[in-house]
Amino acid sequence: STLMKAMHLVLGSGGLSVSKVAILIGGPDWPTSVLCGIMRLSLLQIMLGTLPIVFLIFPTCLTGALMYMASLQTDAGNAEFPWAGPVSTLTASSTALVQFGSMIVAAYYLEQASDNRADEVNAIEDDKEVKEADEKDEHIRKCYETVTHWNAVPIWSKLILIFSLASITASCYMVQFFSSMCFADHSLTDSIYDNLGGNVGNLFLPLGWASVALFLASIILLNIFSSWGKQQAKKLAASGKIIPLNNSSDL
Repeated sequence: STLMKAMHLVLGSGGLSVSKVAILIGGPDWPTSVLCGIMRLSLLQIMLGTLPIVFLIFPTCLTGALMYMASLQTDAGNAEFPWAGPVSTLTASSTALVQFGSMIVAAYYLEQASDNRADEVNAIEDDKEVKEADEKDEHIRKCYETVTHWNAVPIWSKLILIFSLASITASCYMVQFFSSMCFADHSLTDSIYDNLGGNVGNLFLPLGWASVALFLASIILLNIFSSWGKQQAKKLAASGKIIPLNNSSDL
C-alpha cells in the first residue's frame, strides 16, 4: 500500500530524523516493527529512536498510580490522598492527548512523504508474494461473504447464529444490570485471601457463572459458524467462480 511504501521510505532514511522517530513511536506497532526487521535496520538505531516512548508511557503509569492512591482510605474511612482523584483525571486526559497526538504526528509525516516524495514512493515495487497473498485473501473474503449471506446459509447455521446472539446478549444484560447478583463485592485493592477466602472462583455468584457460561456458549457457537463458513468459502474459491449474492440461494 502507499502507506507502507511511505513508511518504508522514511524508515530507510539515514540517521534519526524527527519523521523517523515519530513513526517509530506513533506508527502502528506490528507493521512498523515487522518492516524494520524486513529492511534489516540497525537494532541500536531503532532502540534509540524508540526511547522517547517514555513520554507516552509515563502519564499512563502515573494515572494508574494516582487512581490506586485515590482508592486508599484511612482507618476512619476517609480518603488517605484526597487530591489523588482530581489529579488522576488530569493525568488521564494528558495520557489520551499524548497517545492521540503521537498517532497524529506519525500520520502527518507519512502523509508528507506520500505527497512530497510521490515519485520515490511509486518507484518502490510491490512485493509479489505479499500482493498475491492479499489477492488470495480478498478472493476468500468475497467467497465467505457469498456463502454466509443470510439467504444462502442453511437453517441450522441460522439457528447457530441466533443462539449465539441470544447468548451473548443475555450475558451482557445480566452483567450490566444485575452485576451485584453476578459477582461478589471485590475491588482491585482487596485481598483475594481475606475477601474471597483465597479462591478467586468465589468472585462469581451463581448468576455470574451463568453469564460466563452464556458468554462461552456464544463464542463456541460463533466459532462453529465461522469454521463452517470458511470451509464453504474455500470450496467456492476452489471452484473458480463467484456466485452473486442475489443468486446465493442456489448454493
